[in-house]
Amino acid sequence: MAVLVSSCVGTAQPVVAADFGPETLGLVNSYRGNRGLPLLSSHPTLKALARQHSQYQAARHHIGHDGYRERSAKAKAAGTSGICVENVGAGYRDARQLFSGWRSSRRHNRNLLRPGLRYAGISVVGGYATFFACE
Repeated sequence: MAVLVSSCVGTAQPVVAADFGPETLGLVNSYRGNRGLPLLSSHPTLKALARQHSQYQAARHHIGHDGYRERSAKAKAAGTSGICVENVGAGYRDARQLFSGWRSSRRHNRNLLRPGLRYAGISVVGGYATFFACE
């Protein structure tokens, strides 16, 4: 099981209630497509896992990767390979700002551009974001 995780905190202070995860996935797919990489399919289990983790982070007002191995195991049980990556972040006001933050970080960017990825879920809850993607 590959463990590639990365965290990032944005500079924006306002917390946005909207979940702009689906829009962020569109930006990630455009970025991957422009580099000849396969697009990521939205996966309902991965989206639910990303949402649960974003809720967890928001409730604690802290970003991290608690429960990553359990999320990977649940992803494998849902039909992925179980080889997954995860980016988290907090404080971003919209999809473009979040995507830009991840793209600007070497470790986050590496996760966004991992060639073997096929499925993803992205969710933002109370300003806390999770990108969870698997092969």
